[in-house]
Amino acid sequence: MSIPAYRISLGSTSQAAMYVHILLFRCPDCNLPVAISRVSKEKTLEVVDAEFLHITCSYCDKLSDVPAAAAKKHYVEDWA
Repeated sequence: MSIPAYRISLGSTSQAAMYVHILLFRCPDCNLPVAISRVSKEKTLEVVDAEFLHITCSYCDKLSDVPAAAAKKHYVEDWA
C-alpha cells in the first residue's frame, strides 16, 4: 500500500474537476504488479509523471522510490 503524496478535502462545496490517476508498476524485486492512485485537478499525464513515488509491493514488501513516468500503465478517470 502506498501513502498519498497529498490529500484533497472532498467536503468542499465547489465543483472543481478532479481526476484519479492510476499507475501500474512492476516491483523491482519480485516483478509482480504494484498499483497506486493519485488525485489531481489536472487530467494530463505529465503532471503526475513528473513526481517520484514511494511504492510498497504487497507481495514481497519491497519499498521503492520510482519515477511516476516509469509506470507500465497510466490510466486517468474523471472523479467528479
